[in-house]
Amino acid sequence: MIKGLHGRLAISFFIATSSILVIASVIIMFEIHYHFEMAQRETSGSQDLNTINFHLEKAMLSSILWTSIGSLILVFIVSYFVAKKLSNPLVQMRHAAERMATGDWKTRIHMKNKDEISELAGSFNDLAQQLEKQEILRKNMTADIAHELRTPLATLKSHMEAFEDGIWDPTRERLGSCTEEINRLIHLISDLGQLNNMDSPEFELHLERVSIENVITQSMDAVHSAFIRKNITLAREVLKDASMYIDQERMIQVLINLLMNALKYTPPGGKVTVTAEKKNRSILIAVNDNGAGMNEESIKRAFERFYRGDPSRNRRSGGSGIGLAIVKRLVEAHGGQVWIDSKFKIGTTVYVQLPLSDHEGHSESFTSSS
Repeated sequence: MIKGLHGRLAISFFIATSSILVIASVIIMFEIHYHFEMAQRETSGSQDLNTINFHLEKAMLSSILWTSIGSLILVFIVSYFVAKKLSNPLVQMRHAAERMATGDWKTRIHMKNKDEISELAGSFNDLAQQLEKQEILRKNMTADIAHELRTPLATLKSHMEAFEDGIWDPTRERLGSCTEEINRLIHLISDLGQLNNMDSPEFELHLERVSIENVITQSMDAVHSAFIRKNITLAREVLKDASMYIDQERMIQVLINLLMNALKYTPPGGKVTVTAEKKNRSILIAVNDNGAGMNEESIKRAFERFYRGDPSRNRRSGGSGIGLAIVKRLVEAHGGQVWIDSKFKIGTTVYVQLPLSDHEGHSESFTSSS
């Protein structure tokens, strides 16, 4: 028995077409019978002619009857296959959705035709691909969080056990090591909280007109001591009197994250340069270093949460892997773009492009002094 959408389409086609055939057949049969009766009345004196009219009428009515029956059978067959052709892609989508609900994210629908249903199937495949990607990211993120928490917690546990068993004395240095691990946990949780807040609908930027030079200066001042300790030169080439509407605190956070990232991968004696220039209707900020550089895979995945190019996944050398994800989210919240240009073992440049747009009836300005 035909069930589901296939059955409903087939029955609908069959009922619609057969109704038209039945109505047409009844009308034709009625008209033929009526006109033959009229002819018999007019020729009532001729018995042979009445007999001929009777058999001719019977032959025509029988022909119409059998033609209608054959047409109904043909309509049923055609309706069945047309309904099957129309419903098959939708049935495939339902089965695919059921498989995806069980966790089979690699399910795809293969269509040969080029029509609206094929386009719907293509959209379904795109959705399945995105869901598969999100599921992989979710699993990776869970594993990464577990990894990030495991190392400092294991260190703290071993230290505490050593103190309890009397193996170690709680010296300043050992207590300082415990404090360092706790600070790492706090920093990680803080970064995760920031990402969660940025992804929420309530996240807002507090825009105000500020000087780009001041933003870059404050960011560099905040990390200058760390650069001195590692013997890395920190320089800038910034146009003066440049201002635009941005969230100053958030943009300082962006630049600090980029500078600290450059610091980690630049060897002692290296140099990090911050530049800012006007490009079309935007301001382009670049943070350049002459450090280790990045390979293509690292460039492609640099803005993923918890991704680090360091295979050892050492937090001391590679950070938490959240800094660039925060940078990307904040820059995009400003309507800008961020990307990386790097050559392995030569250096890396991270570009932040922010649009100059009107805000609250004021037009942005970018001027340079002579």
